[in-house]
Amino acid sequence: LSAGFFFAEYLVRLEPSITKQQLMQAFHLNATGFGTLSAFFTFSYVVMQIPVGTLVDRFGAHKLMVINSIACAIGCFIFAASVSVWLAETGRLISGIGSAFAFVGTLRLATYWFPANKMGMIAGMTQAAGMLGASVGEGPFAVIVTMIGWRETMTLIGSIILFIGFLIL
Repeated sequence: LSAGFFFAEYLVRLEPSITKQQLMQAFHLNATGFGTLSAFFTFSYVVMQIPVGTLVDRFGAHKLMVINSIACAIGCFIFAASVSVWLAETGRLISGIGSAFAFVGTLRLATYWFPANKMGMIAGMTQAAGMLGASVGEGPFAVIVTMIGWRETMTLIGSIILFIGFLIL
């Protein structure tokens, strides 16, 4: 389930690259504004990596995976409903913070569930799940965006992540 969260957060991570034109039009952005909007996710994700490791070690991965998958979903919903660029950036920021827990949390949970001599395989499988999410994000979700629109697609992705969060719970 936690690797499923890592898979799904890749959909969130890559969503702006699929919907660039729609986002630029919806928020009246130039290339710089679009880059800034996209970067809110990445910046918050990167900044959180050290605190995530510390928090997971201190409070455990399970609770934090539940909380942060829900936070990531909420960020998706905010982004999907946003009518201003600052609200869209806020949604991306929240999604980035929540997503930062997916990989580290999955690896930490794996240390509880699997013997140490399987950690390399588990890390590789988790990374493969993320890359599969990237492939799905760039391929099939592009078709879905064309069919239902970027806002509905983000709502769908947020709903998937919220469902995963409840399953982790």
